[in-house]
Amino acid sequence: MKLHEIPSVLIVEWNEEGKTIVDTWSSYTVQAAQFREAILNVGLTYAKTHGARAWVSDSSGAKGAFPGEVQSLIEQEVFKAFASNGIKYFISIKSTSVITNMAIDRVYAQLGPAGLQMVEVPNVGMAIAWLKEHK
Repeated sequence: MKLHEIPSVLIVEWNEEGKTIVDTWSSYTVQAAQFREAILNVGLTYAKTHGARAWVSDSSGAKGAFPGEVQSLIEQEVFKAFASNGIKYFISIKSTSVITNMAIDRVYAQLGPAGLQMVEVPNVGMAIAWLKEHK
């Protein structure tokens, strides 16, 4: 079920089967206010009220890199907010772009310190299957 969209950038959806939010990224060129609205205000609020235990980030088609302001927001607030609201797993589907992956790896380094377990899978279907096996 689609919860939010930033056209040509991001679609935020709820996956009932996996009890997870699925972010599908097309571009990491996003403003901090847009990111905050989509991820924290819409996505996390929905996740919290529906018992989510994971967050799936599908970057397979993403291009570019998050602006510094968005990277700081993720590092300082987002992962901590996920953990404090019951999210245990952050499931990543990597981009086909090497440059995009290099940029996002720096951000993902903050998962452990925030209390989240990182899981990498090749696609959303595998993410949902992994979640069903790890209840």
